[in-house]
Amino acid sequence: MQNPSDSASAPGGRHGQVLSDGRLRSLLSVLCAGLALVVAGNSALAIALPDIAADLEADQSELTWIIDAYALTFAALLLTAGIAADRIGRRTILVAGLVIFGAANLASAFSPDAGWFIALRALAGVGAAAVFPVTLSALVDAYPPERRTFAIGVWSGVSSAGAVAGTIVAGALLEFWWWGSVQILFGAVALMIILPVLALVAQNRNPALSLDPVGALWSVLALAGLVFGVVEGPQRGWLDAVTLVALGVGAVGFIGFVVHQLRAAAPSLDVRLFRNRGLAAGSAIVTVQFFASLGFFVLSPQYLQIVLEYSPLGAALALLVVPVGVGAGIGAAAALTKRVGARVPGALGLLLMALGFTLIGWGLIGGLDPSLWLLGGGVLIFGVGFGMGIAPGTELIIDGLPAERRSVASAVNDITREVGGVLGIAVLSSILVSFYRADIAPVLADVPNAVREVVDAGAGAAIGLAGSLGPEGQALVDAAREAFAVGLSASMFVGAVVLAVAAVITFLVAPAGTRAPHDRPAAPGSAEAPTAPALRREA
Repeated sequence: MQNPSDSASAPGGRHGQVLSDGRLRSLLSVLCAGLALVVAGNSALAIALPDIAADLEADQSELTWIIDAYALTFAALLLTAGIAADRIGRRTILVAGLVIFGAANLASAFSPDAGWFIALRALAGVGAAAVFPVTLSALVDAYPPERRTFAIGVWSGVSSAGAVAGTIVAGALLEFWWWGSVQILFGAVALMIILPVLALVAQNRNPALSLDPVGALWSVLALAGLVFGVVEGPQRGWLDAVTLVALGVGAVGFIGFVVHQLRAAAPSLDVRLFRNRGLAAGSAIVTVQFFASLGFFVLSPQYLQIVLEYSPLGAALALLVVPVGVGAGIGAAAALTKRVGARVPGALGLLLMALGFTLIGWGLIGGLDPSLWLLGGGVLIFGVGFGMGIAPGTELIIDGLPAERRSVASAVNDITREVGGVLGIAVLSSILVSFYRADIAPVLADVPNAVREVVDAGAGAAIGLAGSLGPEGQALVDAAREAFAVGLSASMFVGAVVLAVAAVITFLVAPAGTRAPHDRPAAPGSAEAPTAPALRREA
């Protein structure tokens, strides 16, 4: 039922209903819980992959798709889900997403084989795509402008700390139960928060907005093709026919989407808005941050378990230094943003992440005897940089689109995260594998081809095989661990270069100043003036 007091609700409490402090805190808690679930949806499983491989008899390719099937559907449907939320209603789309996510996770715990598990992971990604955009847009709408930076900061902190939290929860569960307990917990929590979502989240919809089915189709083709090609590239080879076709489909989809949006009378995402320097810079910040961070969160637990021989829980606890740094970075960014705008903390955050990766790369040069001080210091600085850059990047994106497009702006933010993350996992993993194979090649000179193929697949496979090789097995284990450290060190140095270049570009492109274009009235007929009726806020 529509609230009479909210007949024309531009978000943020400016024209709509202002929530009490208690309801705002409850809303923040519920939305951050939903956010944490979908963020941790992959990181939690990354630490459980060895158990899943043994139980479901999954090979390396299947293990890769257990992680990436979720990312594929998630990224491909984010923009479509954001458009649907703005048109149909944010509460409706959020509840639908929680139902799909929760049911798919519960069912996946009892998968009979890897194929079923991958299919249910893809379905969970569909639900996550519906949940993610609304968690941010609903917060931005509910909080008044003077408190919005705080809300975005908390959201950003949870979005980054959620990955570490997922590994810790999974590691603790794996100490006592089987890997399916992780899926049951995530599914149950998703279904449990539906009732508070119904009570706290406003519907906020604009029936006049177009669902733009043609644009949605082009966006799905673009994102699905790109993500599939990037995922398959390191496995099949970048010149493999399947990889090239997928990337080609993604490129055609992207071109088709841009052309359609330029010609559409009511574009779902007006690509001309990316001429806004804030939106462009924010997208770049978030893309590169998650390029680095998701690559790090997928590869570092493997290093801790394979090379340093930590348990799953021990590996998760070792990464707790990241959220400590993130918290400090978010606090510093909030103070800097108020004084000098988003450009400085955004660029500085990327630069600190580059420094952190550089220190980690140096620490790994020791191979089986790494410098733990360099590793710990690098991870802490990386966390500070991530925290410093994530909120300014998100604010630049949100403020780069009109208020009635908040869920679409949130979806753009999420797409940059997912595409950047998938690229980071693929590129940094590819570099790791290339250096790993080059480093271990001399050890494999005189071994049978069958053994060489297994060892080339990765350090985990090599260590699993070593037990059947007798006295020579330990030498193979040491060589595989050494080669993995060499490969990870190389990937960290490459990541540092990408981050440093992005920091310079961000400083040059991002607008100076502290006021966002959509926090002030736009002149009628200007490029920033809303072209569609205001959202309705419905109780």
